Amino acid sequence: MAPNIEKGKILIITDVHARIKEMNQFFNWLICEQGENIQFGVHLGDFWGGRNYKGSTQVRMKFDYKKSDYLDNLEIPLFHLKGNEDLEAPEEAWISENSWLMADQEPFYLGPYKVLPIYFQEKGTPEDKIPKNPHFTSKDDFDFIFSHRPPFGLLDNTLHAKTHEILKNIGSPLVREYYDRIKPSVLFFGHNHYTNFLETDYGIIISLDKLIRTSKRTNAFKYTYSLVDPFHQTIEVVWKNKLFLKYNILEKKIKFLNNHKRKIL
Repeated sequence: MAPNIEKGKILIITDVHARIKEMNQFFNWLICEQGENIQFGVHLGDFWGGRNYKGSTQVRMKFDYKKSDYLDNLEIPLFHLKGNEDLEAPEEAWISENSWLMADQEPFYLGPYKVLPIYFQEKGTPEDKIPKNPHFTSKDDFDFIFSHRPPFGLLDNTLHAKTHEILKNIGSPLVREYYDRIKPSVLFFGHNHYTNFLETDYGIIISLDKLIRTSKRTNAFKYTYSLVDPFHQTIEVVWKNKLFLKYNILEKKIKFLNNHKRKIL
């Protein structure tokens, strides 16, 4: 049964990278301090591990899902797809009364929105090229694609984690295949640890930075997330606690853009 979202917004986040306790603190901050009415959230992958900061030092982090009780203490219901850091986690690691794993490349309904979730696929493998559902087209009326990686050739340049050199066309041919086939209004992805957007003939592609960044100077948290408002049919993207973008889904128009933050890679 699809959740009832008439009274709240959909929160989109990504790349928690094992900072799960801090994620719950973010939920509390967003609801209690910012006054947002969140019906539920979606996480776009890299939940259980990956590179992140502990203090001012970047380290590899991994959360032991076998011993975790986070599922029983979530502030909001949370839906997941698998990123590259999540591939070894069994399905039971994600599932409780308040947490679910979306099925890879299968239709998923979020209230009024029909969504196609796409898991991370290893670059160069057949799974990264051949869709499980090649019959899907624009006639199937998908509203959103949720993916961990970007579509190949679209907003898929990024920076090397250590050298900061520009890496070009790191996107997924599979995601691009689906994007061109079903022509969704919005595609959300994470993985690149950067916030950006690209307007296309179909709508908009939105890249989200990882949820939590820590100030090296003060150790204060800065959050990146998106809010989908089904009632007003709008999307807000907040990058490091500041409004970056506001978009009208029906009109396919940007209503606000903070140009000072955007870089073209």
